[in-house]
Amino acid sequence: MQDDIRKCVKQGIEAAEKAVIMVNQLRLFSDNEELEEVSTSEIKYMLLPAILGYLEGKKTEADRLETINKSKVFYVDFLRICKNYGVAAIETPFLLDEDDTEDRDDGKSSSANARPSQPNLQSLNAKRQQRIERYKQQKENERQLKELKSLLEKEHVDEEVKRGYYTTLLKKWVTTSLEELESIQEEVSILEQMSKMRGLRMTPTEPTTKPTSAFRPFILTKSTLQKKVYGAGYPSLPTYTIEEYYDQQVALGNLPAPGSAPANQHLSPEDEAALREQEDIEKEKKVEDDEEETLQKARNWDDWKDDHRRGYGNTKNKG
Repeated sequence: MQDDIRKCVKQGIEAAEKAVIMVNQLRLFSDNEELEEVSTSEIKYMLLPAILGYLEGKKTEADRLETINKSKVFYVDFLRICKNYGVAAIETPFLLDEDDTEDRDDGKSSSANARPSQPNLQSLNAKRQQRIERYKQQKENERQLKELKSLLEKEHVDEEVKRGYYTTLLKKWVTTSLEELESIQEEVSILEQMSKMRGLRMTPTEPTTKPTSAFRPFILTKSTLQKKVYGAGYPSLPTYTIEEYYDQQVALGNLPAPGSAPANQHLSPEDEAALREQEDIEKEKKVEDDEEETLQKARNWDDWKDDHRRGYGNTKNKG
């Protein structure tokens, strides 16, 4: 059963990557367009990054921390596309400002991209309210999709019905992506703390499939200006692969390096205290072990001297 699921996930990722390549070749999307300018038959292809993010998150044979960070890149890519096209009003710290990132010379992430501080009661209440609103919106999207899907099954379907269905599907995945990104953030925090507490590097295994150099997401171009002029999928542009983009974000400190242990500041005060206590116990144990070993050596030496008179074994110089 698990093998069948892994096989389906792998096939899904490969199919989605091929679709992205075709989208690039056809130059379907650009940052200087509105959603109304996109033909009804092409709107569904805007879902590709979200689908890739979902499928990446389902992989089980690769290093989990690296896998979910790649999944995060895809979800953020999808949200950026939807925000650029005005699909929904999206305000989230997960959307990195590429202009600030590219213009930054010091190589450090801005405060907007920094890790969130310890949540306070006000922020927790705000997050709870956001989740309630998203839940209500998601239920409404699902209701509309069910209604529109029944209309799509008719023999003659109006163009506006098709367009409404795909647009609503995009909105549904916007909500799903935001929820997935929050889950990823929580999982990353847990994985990093576990890695730090154990004092072990998380050893990655070889994934069964990796984005190849031919795979180019249609929004990750190296120049925002070029995207606006030529279109984000223009084939001749120097574009990022997901691997290149991931490496860049690691270098900027926006994403952790795969397999790396996080810094102590990512631990809660309780975890830091527990870690220090464990280190103190280990140090005391080491001192005790050293003292025991030294004492045993001294005893062995005394026993040897008792059993052997002075000069024992010296056949030339008699003691």
